[in-house]
Amino acid sequence: MRYLFALLMLSSTALAQPITQPQTLVAIGKVWGFLKYYHPQVATGKLDWDGQLVQLIDESAAIRSKADLSARLLIWVNQLGPVEPCAPCSTPDSARFTRNLDLSWLADSALFSPALRQQLTFIAANPNQRTNQYVHWDPFRNRLAFSEKEYLTMALPSSSYRMLGLFRYWNIIEYFHPTKYAMTQPWHQVLTQFIPRFQQATDTLSYQRVLQQLISATHDGHAELIIPPAYRLPWTKPFLFPSFDYRLLTDSLLVTGYLNDSLSQLDDIRRGDRLIQIGDRSVSELIDQRAPDFSGSNRSALIRQMLPVLLTGSQPVVDIDLIRDGQRVRKTMHRYRFERLDYRPPLPVQTKAVPPTIGYVNLGTLSVGQVKQVMEQYRNRQGIIFDVRAYPKGTFQRICEYLNPAPKGFARYTNPDLSSPGLFSWGEVQYVGRKNPDYYRGKVAILCNSRTQSAAESTCMALRTAPQAKIIGTPSAGANGDVSYVTFPGGYQTRFSGRGVYTVEGQLILGPGVPIDIDATPSASDYLSGTDRALQAAIDWISQ
Repeated sequence: MRYLFALLMLSSTALAQPITQPQTLVAIGKVWGFLKYYHPQVATGKLDWDGQLVQLIDESAAIRSKADLSARLLIWVNQLGPVEPCAPCSTPDSARFTRNLDLSWLADSALFSPALRQQLTFIAANPNQRTNQYVHWDPFRNRLAFSEKEYLTMALPSSSYRMLGLFRYWNIIEYFHPTKYAMTQPWHQVLTQFIPRFQQATDTLSYQRVLQQLISATHDGHAELIIPPAYRLPWTKPFLFPSFDYRLLTDSLLVTGYLNDSLSQLDDIRRGDRLIQIGDRSVSELIDQRAPDFSGSNRSALIRQMLPVLLTGSQPVVDIDLIRDGQRVRKTMHRYRFERLDYRPPLPVQTKAVPPTIGYVNLGTLSVGQVKQVMEQYRNRQGIIFDVRAYPKGTFQRICEYLNPAPKGFARYTNPDLSSPGLFSWGEVQYVGRKNPDYYRGKVAILCNSRTQSAAESTCMALRTAPQAKIIGTPSAGANGDVSYVTFPGGYQTRFSGRGVYTVEGQLILGPGVPIDIDATPSASDYLSGTDRALQAAIDWISQ
């Protein structure tokens, strides 16, 4: 009895503590989203749920203690009416994917009163089982479809509507992103981190940038900010480029060529130089600084997007440190408007010839109608190299009919469970191939890099089912599966990967990318000589 009394006293003391407005907004945003997807009355879409949130945001400054917060939220929840018990919901389904769902915050005794906790946990145990007007599954596009007000006239929404956009997006990711559990930064931290940023985004350009940074926090290569044409703003500062081309080598930038050789000579920048510091930042620090403005599922994909503009900036002159002949040298780098460089792309470098005992197929150009001819042409070759570093044309099903002696599973997907938002169900194993006693018995090399994305990653997974197959190269983009779209106030849009993608063995693909069997990371000498390291590694492996 004394123990229970002590717990009640501790809970009462905690609720009497003051609360900051950001803490209040975090709680409001999470409860609003939870009720939106779990409460049957809210799910009808008959309430002005956005309007109720905006009203509560406007009142948040007057909430001074955790007890005040609980009292206000409890009134809000009670106004929605009772929730009927859900008998089927009490039966756990062991086949569901549960790693994404965490509703433990509903029972936070340090934040919510016992009465509020009881209401919220009861709703969680008895979720809405009818149609939700805010989200449904589109069977024709194999993706979630969200129904939200766009507020198209708001180029720069007010502070309360900026918060609405943040809470809308955060809760959609919280309950419907298939790999939230694997994100680099815990998703609950993102909400706390971005509330002050959205409050401080008081001009259109700042609002657009904070939207991009929020989207980037999902680390989803499918995500991008789509700005309505009417709200696209010109750059306020000049966008200046260096006079040379470069590639990333772990923690340095290798100069591989020139956009304008005469201007590079003025700065004494040479092929083979390795930049290690730009201004007062190392290459790694510069990448970390730029990363929030780009969306990538993994580092390889992030670098692919960032690298072309990594050395751009508004300052026409910047000091750099580089390594030349083993010595550290300080230089001055000038930057120019791109048209000043008068850049003409060089002629394609002649790649290493593939031996006649090996077939080579560029899946970026191969059509379904050409598969039969190519596979018959190469049927007696020692090996076939399938280059998936360009976007394929939907050929993997047809190709796999020639590569496998029988149907073989290559992927499994998770689909969102709308009866319990945050849970996912496992889909059926996806198969390729057919019964074929005359299947191709040679080695199958699959070339992959950060440009191997989405359907290209599915292609790699499918081709890897061949009896003697290996994926060779560097990590793929890790952005696979069908995408779902989300709208922010102002008509701004983004998208995210709506289904989890795994190998049959359960290895996650969405994020890390496809499994690499033979690493073929280019070296400095590869870049300078024009050697295709992945192609060479494939030839070497097949020739063993």
